[in-house]
Amino acid sequence: MAMFSEKKFLATKETSKAKRMAELLRVIILQLGDDVPRAKREFETYAEWMKLPESERLTGKNQAQMIDLYKTFRTRAGLGFERDVYLEQEPGDREVANEAPLPFAVLVHNLRSAFNVGSIIRSTDCFGLEGVHLSGYSCGPDHVTVKSAARGCQEWIPIKRWESPFDCVKWHKENGYEIIALETGEDIPSINEVKWPEKGLIILGNEELGIAPELMAEATMKVTIPMAGRKASMNVAGAYAIMCFKIRSDCGPTT
Repeated sequence: MAMFSEKKFLATKETSKAKRMAELLRVIILQLGDDVPRAKREFETYAEWMKLPESERLTGKNQAQMIDLYKTFRTRAGLGFERDVYLEQEPGDREVANEAPLPFAVLVHNLRSAFNVGSIIRSTDCFGLEGVHLSGYSCGPDHVTVKSAARGCQEWIPIKRWESPFDCVKWHKENGYEIIALETGEDIPSINEVKWPEKGLIILGNEELGIAPELMAEATMKVTIPMAGRKASMNVAGAYAIMCFKIRSDCGPTT
């Protein structure tokens, strides 16, 4: 949509003005590509024309405050809150982490589910690991479903995409990381029995096919989660969360 002239914008209904301001805030909050700078300029121009107070301007606003401002304009427009914006913030989120991150990261290669990718990003934050690495066709942090599952964590968790998963593995090996494959198999040690290294890169496999054999060959350590029921495996994002909890429990601060 093209930017309104001052005369045309001020002549619109108050609800229409509020709706447009909310639309611009949505672009800014969700960081929707090349439209973000334009949306910021347009928002501030309209705010100046309407002589809005500083409390309803962008300057100095953090993510949570911008979401509150978005809600204000959506309410003025007589509209509800859009789910993808609302999920950028959760009650109880902290400004800083409770504990320093542990030197463990995860490589997410060829996961078909954007929801799984987002869940993995969220677990990385919740259990205090250092970052997420993406390769293959795993969706990135701008994907709407990734954002929905990550619940805002994609804004602060370090995320890097690699052209090749082997480049990611090579870098971590050269920097002293053990390469830890999380897989199924009776001959693989349980997470309850292993001694964790000082630093590790966890490799996760495709939901259907598991870790590719050529990537598995790069692993210096393999672990599995023992199954008590009839199923031989579980959802990759759920398995990763369990592994993160175990690493945090075993390697985190004791006081």
